[in-house]
Amino acid sequence: MKILTTVFLSLFLTPLFAQQDAHAYMEGATRAYSTGNLDSALVKVDEAISLDPSLAPAFKLRGDIHQHMREFDAAMADYKSSEKLDNTDPRLYVSRSALHITEGNAKGGLRDADKALALDPKDADAWYNRAWALYQGGDLDAALKSVRKALDFNPTFPEALYLSGVIKGARYDEKAGVEEITEALSMKPSIPGGLMSLAILLYEDKRYEDAISKFTEVIASDTTELAAAYYYRADSYYNSGDKEKACSDFLRSMRLGDKGAAFIKKNYCDTDATKIPKKPKRQPRKTTIQF
Repeated sequence: MKILTTVFLSLFLTPLFAQQDAHAYMEGATRAYSTGNLDSALVKVDEAISLDPSLAPAFKLRGDIHQHMREFDAAMADYKSSEKLDNTDPRLYVSRSALHITEGNAKGGLRDADKALALDPKDADAWYNRAWALYQGGDLDAALKSVRKALDFNPTFPEALYLSGVIKGARYDEKAGVEEITEALSMKPSIPGGLMSLAILLYEDKRYEDAISKFTEVIASDTTELAAAYYYRADSYYNSGDKEKACSDFLRSMRLGDKGAAFIKKNYCDTDATKIPKKPKRQPRKTTIQF
């Protein structure tokens, strides 16, 4: 009888201990993830899932880790697994909407943001994601309403303030857009693409001296949009009447592959023309989100 009791207790306690160990690994994974140690977080959360495959937050966390590693298929698979185990976590849908938006799927991003808001109408991140999805889809008025809701629930949300400025700029309210993006960057200078967006709004507002200064900052600090930064700084010099500096930058932009700059170099810079003939129409810059 004593042997049977011992076996029974062993069978009863093993799952309990496994669950306790799984939660311990989850705590370690969460700490590692919060400090940006993604590899360590992934190892720990994998162990948590192996010990307790019913732990929905573990699949959600692993999805977040994969998303930050830009392993999008793996992230989506984990989010689906988490949803099957627990479809009542609004933060799951916030994460999945971010993934959709990053992949350019505006409808999917909007759908999941709305699922998050149905579960928690006061989630500022969900309103923010909803705004980005609407912005991606071209509905600027609805996007602005959603991003203002995000700021209502979190007034010190620099990314939301930045997005509000981007949307206002897209609605041709450059002055308000410049003010909001400037304030957002003062709160968080590292917003991806923020400085370039500010420079372009200054350019579009015909504040060419200020634009030149900001494009110079972009060129010094960001290699992702160099061709465009040189082009816009060149055009700012051109609109300020400085052909020499304009052509110097058009040449730099051309060497980085900008076709509009190549046309201007050939038909303006290499001639005695005082104006650019048949100036190429530039496509509006598409501001994208990075999570």
